[in-house]
Amino acid sequence: MALKKTSSTITISTKVTQAVPNAFESNALDLQLNALDMEVFVVEAIKIDFMSPLPFTGIFVAGVHTARDEIAITTTRPVTMPSLANSNCLGYSNRLTMAGVTEPVAPAAVNTLSAFSVLEQGPADTPDTNLDYIGIIATSDVFLSVDSTNSVQNTDATVRIYGYRAKADAATYAALVQSEVLSA
Repeated sequence: MALKKTSSTITISTKVTQAVPNAFESNALDLQLNALDMEVFVVEAIKIDFMSPLPFTGIFVAGVHTARDEIAITTTRPVTMPSLANSNCLGYSNRLTMAGVTEPVAPAAVNTLSAFSVLEQGPADTPDTNLDYIGIIATSDVFLSVDSTNSVQNTDATVRIYGYRAKADAATYAALVQSEVLSA
């Protein structure tokens, strides 16, 4: 693969906010790549941080409550929430929140929170230094997808993409564009 680096490391920072709780959506982020110069963006690392509060507010019903928030960064626009199982997914993060509420023993008492846990999984804060890059974006857009399940509020997160611009030779550029288009 013939790539010629044309910039130093660039950081792209953005925020993704879900418009409606529990509804999948995907938004494009334009990298402004020059197709005539066969310019690509080489992704070195991705950082995703959830900014929304935990998805439960005012739990008063006894039982076990679970909620999931998900964010993904892909090279093509997905129709459903992607994961790292998709070859065009460059980064994925999810947060699973679980709460257990117990009923009171005395009739006049209120329900109490008996257990609460949060499990967050996402891209490493410090990427493996043995990797040259984690992905190459040949078309101008990268897509930020967000979804949630059983949430009472919109999920939002901040995303930072580290990478650099490069120029590909004609054969490499054609192969990269075709690979992105076919993986859609």
